[in-house]
Amino acid sequence: VVLSATGLYRDAFHNVMMRLANAVKRVAALKEEANPIWRNSQRIRQELLAQGVSEDDAEYLSTVRVFSNESGDYGSGTDELAWASDQWESDAVIASNYMTKMGYYFGADRSRWGKKITDSNGAPINLYGKQLSGTDIALFSRSSNLYGMLSSDDPFEYFGSLALAIRNLDGKSPDMVISNLRDANQAKAEDAALFMAKELRTRMFHPRWIQEMQKEGYSGAVAMSARMDNFFGWQVVDPNLVRSDQWDEFFDVYVNDKLELHLDEWFEKTNPEALARMMQRMLEAE
Repeated sequence: VVLSATGLYRDAFHNVMMRLANAVKRVAALKEEANPIWRNSQRIRQELLAQGVSEDDAEYLSTVRVFSNESGDYGSGTDELAWASDQWESDAVIASNYMTKMGYYFGADRSRWGKKITDSNGAPINLYGKQLSGTDIALFSRSSNLYGMLSSDDPFEYFGSLALAIRNLDGKSPDMVISNLRDANQAKAEDAALFMAKELRTRMFHPRWIQEMQKEGYSGAVAMSARMDNFFGWQVVDPNLVRSDQWDEFFDVYVNDKLELHLDEWFEKTNPEALARMMQRMLEAE
């Protein structure tokens, strides 16, 4: 079990992070073969000792499972780099940047919060990567009907970055799962690809949603363009969640105007740059 916290959660819920860190430490002390937290802690302890980390630090760090970025810093660094696709050829660059930025540990000892560890030569050790390696499932909750996986860059920037990092560590992305809490009486675990496909069908590709965006004029065009940027972000961090026919649908709806909403005229009148940006994304994805 590994917990990745945004800077906002780190600042607002440090008491919750401490309780979680203490819980993990207690479970890590239970020497049971069926206890994966104890087994992983033992593995990481031995790896840290082999890299020259002291006995005390290796024992403590092997039980740390809560990570965030450095205190005072915000953002995972994934969004801007993923969008700037002219600056990289391999997503390993983004994965490395993400783990470096989000690799500060927050364990049961508050005096050692927000730090990183180095080996005997002073080189940084990727403790976050050690703990992420072997992850089978990445889980993210959605409790609001307003926010989905494309309404901001945060879902792909944080949730999606887990798939990116684990794929670069282990060669395979984990199963991506949404904890769908939108109906408190019918909470369910839902495949993230299905969750995003439904969001596309009911928003970006739905005539009523598009018409409401058209009423907003310039900002409505910005909202459309921003959601495509975020869809492209998902293409980068976890291609398993994105289908080719979804890109085709973007083209048919927004360029070929299959819904007959006169989008070309509307964009030209309200915000032609937004459509140009969307077309650039489509060409790059292609």
